[in-house]
Amino acid sequence: MPRLLVIGGSDSSGGAGITADIETISGLGGKCLPILTAVTAQGANGFFHSHAMPAAILEAQLESVADQKIDAIKIGMLPNKVSIKILSDFLEKSTCKSIILDPVMMSSSGSTLMNEDAVNILKDLLFPLVSLITPNLFEANFLTEGNCTDKNEIPIITSKLISLGSNAVLLKGGHLEGAQCTDFFLQSNGNKNTFEHERIKGGTEVRGTGCRLASAISYYLACGRSLPKAISQGVDYLQSYISRNID
Repeated sequence: MPRLLVIGGSDSSGGAGITADIETISGLGGKCLPILTAVTAQGANGFFHSHAMPAAILEAQLESVADQKIDAIKIGMLPNKVSIKILSDFLEKSTCKSIILDPVMMSSSGSTLMNEDAVNILKDLLFPLVSLITPNLFEANFLTEGNCTDKNEIPIITSKLISLGSNAVLLKGGHLEGAQCTDFFLQSNGNKNTFEHERIKGGTEVRGTGCRLASAISYYLACGRSLPKAISQGVDYLQSYISRNID
C-alpha cells in the first residue's frame, strides 16, 4: 500500500484541504500521514477564519514522521513564511523524490489562505524542491505577476513558472473559456503535453477539485507511474469525481 505524506490545512466543511486529500488517497488505495499547517472555519455560507499552526507544533508533526517510509508527498495550504521555511528544511532532509505542491492561495469563496509576503519565499525555497506544481490560472498569474486570460498565452506563463525554479508545471485550465478544458504540462527539460477533457456543466461548483487532483497525481506517482502518466490518471480520476458529485 503506497504511503503518502499530506501537508495542508483543515476544512470544517469537509469539502477541501486535508479532508479531500485523505478521502482521495484512501479511496484510491493509499495510506495517508496527515500534517496540519492550519485550521480553517468555512462552510456553505463562506469562509470565516483561519489559524496557522504554531511553529513548534508543525515542526513536531514533521519530526514524528521523519523516520517513516514515504512514497510521495502532497503539499497544500501553507499559511505563512514560517510554515514554508519549516517545510523546506524538512524536504531538504527527506529521501522522498515525488513531491507535489498545489500552491493554494484562496478558498473557493475567494478568501485569502496565504499571506502575501509568503509568496516570494514559497517560490525561492519550495519550487526547486518539488517535482511538480499545480496552479490554476489565478495562482499562475499571481505567482508570475502576469495577466494571462487566453489559451494562446499559456506557454508564456508556464515558461515563466519554470524560470522561477519549478521542475515541472501543470497549469489547470478550468478558468479558461471553451467547451473543452485543457490542462497544460511543461517540464524544465522542455517536455510538454496537454490533457484535454470535456468541461462538465456545473463542475466549478464542486469544491476541493484542486486538492483532489494533486492528491490523485501524488498517489499515482507513489505507485511508480511516470509524471505524465500520473497526471493523466489524476485528471481522469478528477473527471469521474466531479461527475459523481454534481448536485
